[in-house]
Amino acid sequence: MARIQKTFAAPLEVTSYFEGKTLRPAFSWQDVWGEEHAYAFTVAKATEAELLTGFRDSIAEAIRSGKGFDTWKLDIEAELTRQGWWGPRMVADPAGDQPDRMVDFSSTRRLKTIFWSNMNSARAAGQWERAQRSKRALPYILYVRTSSADPRAEHLGWVGIILPVDHPFWRTHWPPNGWGCKCQVRQISAREAAALLGREPTEGGIVYRDSLPDFGPDIEHRNRRTGEVTMVPPGIDPGWQTNPGLARASTLIQNLEAKLAAAPAADATAMLTGLWSDPYLQLAPRLEPKVWLPAGVSRELAEQLGAKSPVVSITGEAIADRIERHKMSIDDFTALPKIIAGSEIAADRKGNEHGRTLYRKIGKIFWRAFVSVSSNGYLRLNSLHQKNAKEVKAEFKRIGRDWPFHD
Repeated sequence: MARIQKTFAAPLEVTSYFEGKTLRPAFSWQDVWGEEHAYAFTVAKATEAELLTGFRDSIAEAIRSGKGFDTWKLDIEAELTRQGWWGPRMVADPAGDQPDRMVDFSSTRRLKTIFWSNMNSARAAGQWERAQRSKRALPYILYVRTSSADPRAEHLGWVGIILPVDHPFWRTHWPPNGWGCKCQVRQISAREAAALLGREPTEGGIVYRDSLPDFGPDIEHRNRRTGEVTMVPPGIDPGWQTNPGLARASTLIQNLEAKLAAAPAADATAMLTGLWSDPYLQLAPRLEPKVWLPAGVSRELAEQLGAKSPVVSITGEAIADRIERHKMSIDDFTALPKIIAGSEIAADRKGNEHGRTLYRKIGKIFWRAFVSVSSNGYLRLNSLHQKNAKEVKAEFKRIGRDWPFHD
């Protein structure tokens, strides 16, 4: 019997990354590609919901409690035996593109691949999330030598690279960088970075550098299942050319727009409230790219302003500005879905036909926000402020509105 070792619980950012994924049944590992893995859980040949759920729940428990592969294997063996999936079985391609294939989920090699890829991606995402939170004190990332006994030559060529946390290199080269890759990165201070870069290289030792060597051109890869063409840096296995944590933060909302627009108001607000509790979404203000985040849903606003969608969005850039200049907390913005859904809406007193002021009381706090419709027809949140009752009453008096709140 496998030896069960003492384990340690994973950090919240690691468990949140994995547990926030949705199920994506797939016949081939290429059915879910690149950044999709940041928000979709899949296992090749697991085309049935119950089977995929069994894998996801058991891996989630392993991440939460810090179980190793041998312990997890006992759990998944019991679950797959219960479902009748322990041992060879034929699986049909739901798309009908390929003939039926034999799959054996009892194979130790297959199980190790499933366990390793999910555990290491979650840990990598958690490490990136922590790097974003602590980058003021530790602004640099060092690529560390792999612990593998048979390292890839390209990966050894990246050892000793020291670059800022937000350098584009880490968008594609944040390990793991391929199947079974054991490379690591370490977050370091500016002082340590300067000390390492100032070292004279020894024969056969690590060469520390803050510039990138010439890797050569990216390699074109065509996904045989989807037809999607992706440019992959040399040395990285196709499908691993993403940073799991960055992909989570920047793509978490891609598939939500249509769902939010079609959902009943209460359901849409509940979806967004849950979304804003995701630590990877809350990282958006720290990202360099301009990321649009869904802040709330208001069909009344969409009707009044002639917008294409009832979804109100705000940029991570705008949130960062308010945190910096107005000393707001990222937690303040978690109230946005409720503020937008249940606000008193007032026309702009300056006669602006393309914007509305929103007022909402939550607990003892009054919130005021301004929403406008963009030139391409979408609702954008332009400002958010906390106000006291006296200020809000004065504003309602100026615009000739009765006081709508209960004191």
